[in-house]
This record gives sequence, structure tokens and C-alpha cells, in this order.
Amino acid sequence: MNTGGQPGAGGSLAGGTTGSGSGPAVTGGQGNANGGSGGSSMATGGDNAATGGSTAGGTGVGGLGTGGAGTGGGVSPNDPTAVEAAAAMGRGVNLGQMFESAQHPRTLATASAKIDAYYARGFRNIRIPITWTEAIDGDLLVMDAAVGSVNRANPRLAVIESVVDYALSKPDLYVIINAHHEVTLKTESRSEVLEQLWTDIADIFKGRGHRLLFEILNEPHRSDDTAMPAADLREMTGLAYDKIRAVDAKRIVLFGGNQWFGAQEVPTVWTDLAEVGGGNDPYVMATFHHYDPWTFCGSEQGSYDDVWAASNQSGPMDKMATWAETVGGGVPVYIGEWGVGWGSRYTELTCNNIRAWYETFDSVNARAHGQPTGLWDDGGWFMVYDYATGAFNNNLIDCIEGDCTWDGAEQINSGCE
Repeated sequence: MNTGGQPGAGGSLAGGTTGSGSGPAVTGGQGNANGGSGGSSMATGGDNAATGGSTAGGTGVGGLGTGGAGTGGGVSPNDPTAVEAAAAMGRGVNLGQMFESAQHPRTLATASAKIDAYYARGFRNIRIPITWTEAIDGDLLVMDAAVGSVNRANPRLAVIESVVDYALSKPDLYVIINAHHEVTLKTESRSEVLEQLWTDIADIFKGRGHRLLFEILNEPHRSDDTAMPAADLREMTGLAYDKIRAVDAKRIVLFGGNQWFGAQEVPTVWTDLAEVGGGNDPYVMATFHHYDPWTFCGSEQGSYDDVWAASNQSGPMDKMATWAETVGGGVPVYIGEWGVGWGSRYTELTCNNIRAWYETFDSVNARAHGQPTGLWDDGGWFMVYDYATGAFNNNLIDCIEGDCTWDGAEQINSGCE
């Protein structure tokens, strides 16, 4: 997602934007959903919130083998493969609008309260969007945006490290960090900057366990919202991947499409995996974002009385599954963002149509595809958890688990007007 608001090629941003099919996530909300589609044949499994962890078991992705997580499971305790990690990650959430923007306090206390709330509900992955090469409140995480060397003395980096360490201290919790709103880097295809950035990030976090995953570049659209050329993204991803591998052969690396991370982008860009291990690296994972259709999932779209079908959720997952099982050679797939920007219209959530989307997205469709998920919860238009109160704002958290109370019996009720 992107901070601010800009029209997307199919999505919109939080804070307010519109798009035609998929868009980036943004402050207050987010946008991204290139009519994507995706899915993978990763291991199916469920999470067990008990200490000792998740028991994600099931069949392996694309024939890469079976695996389960938790005591007695098949996951390597210290060095899980991407397939093992995906089977154990289950449902997760983004720490949205914290380290990629200035919307919420960038403190360990704020982040840990949200982590605790979701962890207690059985969520087992946390995605932490981070902006490195663009200023947030005048503050850069790198010494020079045209070079990409991380400023290791920056107090914000110290907070990020403390949040990562706190999350990793939770049994069986996986953590994903990325390069998020790198606008100029993406617009100008600054490959050397991305290469240097991941050289430093890999070194800074080299001592952390392998439940920490690296997502190389979020939604690589240009500043005018057009797609980054596929060849540029492949080259840039490959350079960053090589630098990460020079430091750690077993760090799981995530890669995605070349605009809004829509599912349809991945098969077009990644016609083979030459730049990310050539299909022989068990520590790589594909990712996509699912806000399809954006006309329903997006922000500032008017009422939420749109009629949608199960295929709207499963279609993008199917598309990614097909690619993963063929060209991807069994690479697992992670849905890094999903949600509905209901707060752009309502101050209180009473729309059953939105609840229904949350009820089936993860627990039915993503679970059937073996695709772990990362809910986009920005504390704004896509709010589930309220940063200000330190509590869940609505009953969407219950819906995500597959069962929540409705207002009346009609799916499209008065709360959707």
C-alpha cells in the first residue's frame, strides 16, 4: 500500500485514491489489487495458539514435500524452508502505517500491543512495511537516497530492530520486513540503490533466526502508477537476492509483481526463476496482494452493497496456484495484503457484506489454496485493530476466524448503503 493517495492502475491508496484494477496501500487505507489472482499448492494447515506453536501440517507445495510446524512437526526448527514456513505462517497481519509512514507512533510499545493482540488470536505472521529511501517526517533511514547505505545510527532503525526482535520472541511467529514506499528508487529503477540497501539490511539482521523473512520490493509501480518494466524488476530483484545470499543462504526471500503486486503480474514478469535461484532455491517465496475487485475492496468507492461471488476471492488465488505449480516449480505463495477500506465511508462497521468477505477470505479460500495471508490493517480505513485504544475496533477479527455476528440476516443490509 502507499501513503498519501494516488490513483492506481487498479487500486487506490489509503488516505484516498482511486484506481482501475489494483492499487497500492496507503495511509488511512490502501489500494492495490490488480484484478489479481493467485494461489499456490502449498501445504494446508491450521494454527494452534498454544505455546509451543502452530501445527500447520499438510501436503507440500508442488510436490516439494510434506511438512508441519510445531512440536513433533516436520519443520526445521532453525532453518525452515519456504514451503515449511508457508505451512506454519497461517493467517497474519501488517503493522500498517507505522514504519512506512507517519500515521501512527513509531514505538515498540505501540507495535508490541498490536502484535500481542493478534498473536493471542492465533495469528502467526507479522508483515512490517518499512520505507528506507524516502523521508518520513524529514527523516531518512539511509545516509543518501541515491546510494542506499543504511544509517545504522538512526534511532528509527533501533526501534525497528526492537520490534523485529519482540515479534521473533513469540513462539512460532514469522516476521516479514520489506522495502515499501521507495518511490524514486522504483520510478528510476535504481538497481544499485536496492542492491546496496539489501546488502546492509542482510548484514544488520544476519544474527536473527530464520523466522525473519525478507521481501525485496513492495508494489514496484512508478510515481505515475505505471508498472516498472519487467526486465528492470527481474534485474533489480536478482541483484538484491545475490547480496542477501552472500550473507545468508537460508534466509527466505519474497518476490512479487511489477506494479501493485496483483496476481496477474507474477506470471508475466516471472516466466522463470533465473534471478532468484533458478528454481533450485528452497528458500524463496512468491507474494501477491489481493484487493480484487478494487471497486468493492477499495477506499472511497461509495457504498459497499456490491454483489460479489466466491470466485472473486478464489480467482486470483487460482491464478497464482497455477503459476506456482508450473513455472514456479512448487514455490509457496504468500498473500501479503488483503482487506476492505470500509472506513473511507463509515465511522462504524455494520455492513454484513463486508463481514462476509472477511469470513470467507482466509478461513475458506486462502486456506483451501494453502496460501498464508497478511491482513492489511492500517488502523485507518482498513481498520480492524485500533492503535489509539489498543483494542479491536469491530468484529472483523471474529469474521476472519470464520464466524461472526451479523446485523440481521441479510448479507447486503442497511449498513452497506
